Amino acid sequence: MKEFHWKDAIPLLDALEVKAGKGNVPVKIGPVPSGLQCIGIGTDAAVFVHFASIRYAFKVYAEGREQKRDKEIQAYEKLNGSPYYPVFYGSGGRFIVISFEEGMNLYDCLITGTYIPPEAIEQVDKAVDEARRAGLNPRDIHLKNIILQDGSIKLIDVSEYVKPGNDERWTYLKEGYKLYYPLIASKKIPPKFLDFVKEQYEKQKHTGFSPKKFGWMLMNFLKKEESG
Repeated sequence: MKEFHWKDAIPLLDALEVKAGKGNVPVKIGPVPSGLQCIGIGTDAAVFVHFASIRYAFKVYAEGREQKRDKEIQAYEKLNGSPYYPVFYGSGGRFIVISFEEGMNLYDCLITGTYIPPEAIEQVDKAVDEARRAGLNPRDIHLKNIILQDGSIKLIDVSEYVKPGNDERWTYLKEGYKLYYPLIASKKIPPKFLDFVKEQYEKQKHTGFSPKKFGWMLMNFLKKEESG
């Protein structure tokens, strides 16, 4: 029997319908052809796997988001060989093909109470440094872009790495982990609370943002929610 190659999935990928909405909302997908399974939806693309092989993840971009695809290709080509990022296999008209990375992202770790060790934070720092040495500008690093794998990590969604400017997201997350994670480690955090955190961060990030004050406010809010 012929071994499955990612190019065998192209007819199915071409048949997919992925449309972006207005603003920062998840894309919408049409009927998924038999043989594919959607495993993730973002604001620019949806990610699929093929039942014939779990080796590959197919990231299919919405119509009009081709520029994001091109930027992600540029970034993955420069990161080739790094242990901290998925393997880049190739691309097509509306998609890229990377290695399927098992594990739980840090957002889901917080929801399920899965412990996030300090070593994971240290490895993200190493991944960021490695990207910078490759001539990239690592940014847009958030909880859902960090996958925990048996004591190691993988960073995904690198399309922002070719843009200028520092959004400070990883700096803030790292400081928040140091200051406040010991207080909630291994506790299950409600998704509703994490959505509230994201909403408040978006409102405050441009006004002299202080991770310490922000975290203190959130911890007090969480205590009230738990006691109420």
